[in-house]
Amino acid sequence: MIHKLLSSLVVGLILSTSCQASIPDNAYQEQTQEKFIATEGAKLFCRIMGKGAPVIVIHGGPGLSQEYLLPQMAHLAEHNLIVFYDQRGCGLSTGTLISEQINVKTYIEDIDAIRKSLGVEKISLLGHSWGGILGMQYAISHPKSVDKLILLSTMPASSEDLALFIAEWTQRTAPYREELHTIEASELYLAGDPQTVAKQLEIVFQTYMYRPEDVRKLSLRRSQKAALNGFKVYEIFLNEVFMKPFNLFNDLSKLQCPTLIIHGDTDPIPLTTAEHINKAIPHSRLSVIEHCGHFPYVEQPTELFEAIQNFLSPVGQ
Repeated sequence: MIHKLLSSLVVGLILSTSCQASIPDNAYQEQTQEKFIATEGAKLFCRIMGKGAPVIVIHGGPGLSQEYLLPQMAHLAEHNLIVFYDQRGCGLSTGTLISEQINVKTYIEDIDAIRKSLGVEKISLLGHSWGGILGMQYAISHPKSVDKLILLSTMPASSEDLALFIAEWTQRTAPYREELHTIEASELYLAGDPQTVAKQLEIVFQTYMYRPEDVRKLSLRRSQKAALNGFKVYEIFLNEVFMKPFNLFNDLSKLQCPTLIIHGDTDPIPLTTAEHINKAIPHSRLSVIEHCGHFPYVEQPTELFEAIQNFLSPVGQ
């Protein structure tokens, strides 16, 4: 049963954009550098923009790419050097789609390869949704390399809390299950047809929003290749991570880096799961955004970016 639920859940978590999405026509665009960073067994597509202390942004999924965060999250480049990247096997990044390469360990080392390419000893991390899990795991395994950690609408840190998310997701999508089942079983969807998948994603993501109409602010188109690769990436993590018991709380209790946890009060990932993470990490604080779901950067951008900037560069520093 859980396998079917999580397999359905993938459509609400993965591949929400096209590889052709662009940065807005503003100062950040002129500063943007696009490059591939080599890591063992893969090349990671990165967009680097802005100036200042470096922040690596870890996108959600598993199976997404950086595109669904853009253009809105490019606002972070106003005060920092921001690195957006596609995870191994996702978006424009390469990587063999097998469990020996697509796993938490390689994804963590990929983040470290980006840090090394920047020539810095420490970096700050911002992980959205699934990216929050990777951010926590990186901080656990490379504690001396993390300056600050931001967990935005993060996935839960234990299988028990993940079950709470699944229950909430199931309830919210229940009115659309017949329509979703028809789409997800269609040949076009299974073949990664951009229009068909975009339609399905719009149905699912509206349940993630405080205001369902905000879903139109997200770019939901992506290439057929990115979609099909993303399905494979998710299937691997489904079997290797989500289908097995996990609990990060003991390791999180050992973290020393300042941590900001940001969560919308109507996120389908229950607020209690973020509160559990906040309780576990010693130097953390929880910022709850009201009237907001899973995508604060399109739902409540002013409050979100103020909270992030105040955390990264407090007044007086």
